[in-house]
Amino acid sequence: MCAAAGATALTAHARESSGGTDLDGAALASMVCATSVAIIMLSVAPAVEPYLRQVAQLSPGQVGAVFFVELAAMGTASIPACLWVGRIDAARAARCAYAAFILGNVLSLLCLESFALYAASRAVTGFGAGTLMVLGMWMAARTRNPDRMYALITFAQLASGALMLWMLSAVARDGRMLHDVFYASAWLGGLGFVAAGPLSRPGGRHGSSTRTGLPDRPIPWATTMLAIAFAMVFNLVVGGLWSFAAEYAGAGPPPARLTLVFAWATAAGLAGATAAFLIGHALPRRRLLIAGYLGILLGAGLLQFARGPAGFAAGCCVFSLAWNFCVPYVFAAIAGQDTSGRLMSAANLAFAFGLALGPLLAGAVIGSHGLDALFPCALAGLAVAAVLMLWVTQPAPP
Repeated sequence: MCAAAGATALTAHARESSGGTDLDGAALASMVCATSVAIIMLSVAPAVEPYLRQVAQLSPGQVGAVFFVELAAMGTASIPACLWVGRIDAARAARCAYAAFILGNVLSLLCLESFALYAASRAVTGFGAGTLMVLGMWMAARTRNPDRMYALITFAQLASGALMLWMLSAVARDGRMLHDVFYASAWLGGLGFVAAGPLSRPGGRHGSSTRTGLPDRPIPWATTMLAIAFAMVFNLVVGGLWSFAAEYAGAGPPPARLTLVFAWATAAGLAGATAAFLIGHALPRRRLLIAGYLGILLGAGLLQFARGPAGFAAGCCVFSLAWNFCVPYVFAAIAGQDTSGRLMSAANLAFAFGLALGPLLAGAVIGSHGLDALFPCALAGLAVAAVLMLWVTQPAPP
């Protein structure tokens, strides 16, 4: 999701620089493959976190820093992409990104004993993954119905994440989970490398399209800052809690059961995104976001207070469902502040870096004050996010 946020910043450019296209089946499959491979580590992060603590002997602060480096690299990939996307053959760019992704995962296998080298290898992986996300989102922006393409990408990412976790739960072995993740990621990157060719033939153009039919209007400075803060704080809270969710399970559950819980939680996230897709604009956006925020609060509360296998599983599923239900409406609320698309460029990078900062700050809190300090910090962050949400979604003056 992090790189998806950064990559969406190119949507307006893609729609303005070319007419829409129709993707054939092979190109569509390649696009979905690229965007799904890109978020593998984000999908399995909660299941991987305990192994980074146990196998790589990383502290909570170091785990948060590693997640920050990878997620920040994914978001950063959208910045140079503004210069080359649409000017370089898409299949060639994808193969370069896949090569970086594969190299980063192979290096991760070899560098677990060195925190600095491991973090550097995850940065390489993240930059390759972010570039793949940029390509996929740019391709989606050039289709006849980009909103439906974004929905397809989101569903595919959540479904592939759940499948990955279910597979890992079946083969999870003490001390081998990290190796399995890196091997699987490298193999999937290799398959994507082979299947990247159709990205060069997206299909025929049709008439040009624009982001909206509304005239551009100046964006007040306060609106820009508050919308960016809204995007960042929401993901800071979500990224921090989700990356360290496994800490709430304690030392009891076996690796396979823990991973299976996260697989079901990811499936619940898919249900949340589906619900948002089906509801659409049938209800006021503010009311839907309030419901989603209450769901996030309920999930975090279950993790904190309903300790035990059932409470942990329920907390993860409720949290994931509510988070993914909110995401489309968060994007829509920010986009509603600006008809030109320029605000989304800054807000999407804030979205990405908020998701990256979350694990970094959460790891520092756990390392300094213990796990019980994370919930009050998340509660404070959620309160700030709610205030910003109420401001951003306030009805426009007549």
